[in-house]
Amino acid sequence: MERKTFRFSQRANASASGSPNQLALTSEDEDNLRGYVDKIQETIEVLEREIQAIKNGDLAIVSTVFDEKARLLKWLELQTPLVEPFINQPIAQKLEIKHHLSRLKKYVEEDSSMLSRMAVAARTILREVEKISNRNELDGNYGKLGQKMSGQSGNNMKVDQKY
Repeated sequence: MERKTFRFSQRANASASGSPNQLALTSEDEDNLRGYVDKIQETIEVLEREIQAIKNGDLAIVSTVFDEKARLLKWLELQTPLVEPFINQPIAQKLEIKHHLSRLKKYVEEDSSMLSRMAVAARTILREVEKISNRNELDGNYGKLGQKMSGQSGNNMKVDQKY
């Protein structure tokens, strides 16, 4: 029997014995819910590790955990439609999915905020370095009367040696 047909027949059998207001769960749905909670916890652990590293000044961890964090968040995004219809089922309540999602949201917001502040700080530093660089170079070469000399590099400039 085709997998899709098998799941629909499983769901139909389960709904005949269950509550008419709730979507019937199959064993695969229950496995999906358990796997979803496991991935949420794994994602929280990665976010906690990154947040703590940023607080400790170990910024190299940001690039180290990026791929792992992206993979986990993508997995959660793709699995959400499979889990969402069962979020109010007793097994979902027993697994505390809503609580885990709330914790995940908190950590994602904190991580995002820290990374945003780091990006702002990096842009500010870059802007200041560019200002200092332009100030020291005076953004070009100037003649003895203060006019900007265009088209002449430092090597081609002539020094007036008359006293």
